[in-house]
Amino acid sequence: MQYHEAKLLATAANESQWPKSDLCEIIFAGRSNAGKSTLINGLVNRKNLAYSGKTPGKTRLLNFFIVDNRVVFTDAPGYGYATSDAKSALAFEKLIDPYFHNRRQLKGMILVADVRRVPSEDDITMVEYARKAHLSIIVACTKADKLGQGAVKANMKKIAETLGVNERLLVPVASLKKTGMDQLWQMIDRLVEQGQ
Repeated sequence: MQYHEAKLLATAANESQWPKSDLCEIIFAGRSNAGKSTLINGLVNRKNLAYSGKTPGKTRLLNFFIVDNRVVFTDAPGYGYATSDAKSALAFEKLIDPYFHNRRQLKGMILVADVRRVPSEDDITMVEYARKAHLSIIVACTKADKLGQGAVKANMKKIAETLGVNERLLVPVASLKKTGMDQLWQMIDRLVEQGQ
C-alpha cells in the first residue's frame, strides 16, 4: 500500500464555501454506518483524515480532501441518520443537490455499501442522482472481511442487481485490512484520467 499525500481542503455548508479547484472530484456517499470515513482513511493510508465518530451520521457538511495534488475526494454526510426525519432529509438534499448539478469538476461517485446489507432506497436514490449528473459510478462493498468469499460474491451480485449497475463496477474492500484498496485505486485512477 503506497503512501498518499492528503489534506483537508475545505468544509462546506453551501455552494459559496466550495473550494476553488480545477482538479477532478469524486464524491463518497453512503449509509451512515457503511464505513465511508474508514474507507477514505484506508485509501490514503491515514488514520484520522476523514472523521469517523462513535455516533454514525455526524458529518453534516461536505468535506473536501485533496489527494496527491491530483484528485479531490468529497465526503458527503452519511444518510440514514442524516435523513431520519423530514427536516434532516431536506437539509441533506439542499447540501447535495447543488453539488451534483453545479459542480463541473465532479466526475464520479463512489457509493459505499456494506456488503452484508441489501441497498436501501437512499442508496438507489444516490445512484439515480449520479446517473442524472452523468457521473461515473463505483460501488465499494465494505466489510468484505466479515463474510466468506462465496457470501461476498453472492451479496455483490444482489447489490449490483438492486442498484441496477454492472457487477464490474463493484469492488469488495476491507478498509482496516487494506484489501481491495489497490483495485479501487486503479478504478479511481482511470476515472481521473477520463475526467481530465
